[in-house]
Amino acid sequence: MVHYHSVTQAVIAVAALCVLGMPNVSLAADKAEEGFVSLFDGKTLDGWHLMNGAKFVVEDGVLKHDVGLGWLRSDKEYADFILRLEFRFLKPKQDGGVFLRSVKAGENWPNQKYEVQIENTARMAKIFGAPHDLNVELVQKVLKPDGEWNAYDIKIVGSRLEVRLNGELVSTSSSAGTLTRGYLGLQAENGVHEYRNLRIKDLSK
Repeated sequence: MVHYHSVTQAVIAVAALCVLGMPNVSLAADKAEEGFVSLFDGKTLDGWHLMNGAKFVVEDGVLKHDVGLGWLRSDKEYADFILRLEFRFLKPKQDGGVFLRSVKAGENWPNQKYEVQIENTARMAKIFGAPHDLNVELVQKVLKPDGEWNAYDIKIVGSRLEVRLNGELVSTSSSAGTLTRGYLGLQAENGVHEYRNLRIKDLSK
């Protein structure tokens, strides 16, 4: 009986610690998202514009792209910010990207922009438009299998650009200062992708 009583007390104590710790976990999560504004309502393309024949659609609370070229452009322009989004690949070797500080002009995609690659190959998290350092080995280690959701945290302030994939810093540039302000965009390049939870924290002064 004594042993059973001790075990019961231990279980109660652990449960109490878990319950007491939950508010702290919630507070930490709230703190991490403080200042972020949603860019996608899960129902419509409000706040976005289909550019150059892009075929993004909203289904089941998710932003989807299947075939075709073009890009999806944000309504607003941004300078310094943190962009967070979740995405997943539905097939191997799917090509896409996130555009930063983009202009509108361009045949298929903006002819001036920075791009963070979304492609389930060795090019994942590559930065186009600026010299950069890419940790290919770490990218492949943290990139989740096709069909599972990945998370990007992209921070650009002045000429400094940092890309985190699933919480790990995988790509950086200190030469992203030529373009100082522009649109956000999602690239359509015949890749089969899905996106959700797009949000931004504007750091511009």
